[in-house]
Amino acid sequence: MSERRGGGFWGRLASNRLALAGLIVLVGLALAATFGPGLYGQSAVRLDYAAINSPPTAAHPLGTDSLGRDTLARLLLGLRVSLLVALYVEALNILLGVPLGLLAGYWGGAADFLVSRLADILFAFPGLLLAILVAAIFGPAVTERFGGIGRLLLVAGALSLVSWPLMARLVRSQTLVIREQEYVLAARAAGAGGGHILRQHLLPQIAGLVITSSTLNVAGVVVNEAVLSLLGLGIQPPDPSIGKMITDAIPYLERNALQVFLPSAALLLIVLAVSFLGDGLRDAFDPQTRR
Repeated sequence: MSERRGGGFWGRLASNRLALAGLIVLVGLALAATFGPGLYGQSAVRLDYAAINSPPTAAHPLGTDSLGRDTLARLLLGLRVSLLVALYVEALNILLGVPLGLLAGYWGGAADFLVSRLADILFAFPGLLLAILVAAIFGPAVTERFGGIGRLLLVAGALSLVSWPLMARLVRSQTLVIREQEYVLAARAAGAGGGHILRQHLLPQIAGLVITSSTLNVAGVVVNEAVLSLLGLGIQPPDPSIGKMITDAIPYLERNALQVFLPSAALLLIVLAVSFLGDGLRDAFDPQTRR
């Protein structure tokens, strides 16, 4: 990986070509998911039985699926679903994992015991299987009452349920190290309260770890959301998702392989972009990790 000496965080990040490429791709995908459906104008759910499994044409630049629905329109909405789920999950991870990790690491005692045991209980379950169980039990009722947005939040919550303990563990371990540093001990000796030490010393030190961990976790969240959709437990029809597009197109692979390739390529692109960016952020926040 070619790098040159940069001045500060942004210099180190910009010098990492793969991380920069990942950031550009991720921003491009986010813009496409946000504004693409409105700019493109085609419906993602309208059926066109005269154009079933159509190859790319002027009317449908990426062809159509087995029900004649425009692939590009569905792909743009599927990207939006995947990125929204990833955003919700990481927001929940930070809101749950960071405070609990700080609580366990800084104050210890009963707080550390309770948080650690709760994390151990959740770690005892296979993560994706627990998310599948939650989505299967509560999915129909939530979808019936709240519609697509409710299902989206349920999927995000199910994935976050099995991923926030890792964030809490990371924050706790880092907090245990930082709280013994000389500047923290000096602040405590000077009479600073726990809240002041958390805001002024601990949070700034763990911010890089939290951002890097969240970024790297996005790839796993996107893949897990796709798996839930493949199993019929994620976003429900007619709303598209990357995983559902793949599983719907598999029976028509020989006739219309493009319908499998395009969402698979989009999923791969998200995973690679986020992975490269996460590695770059880790190196930029902590230059000592670079090789």
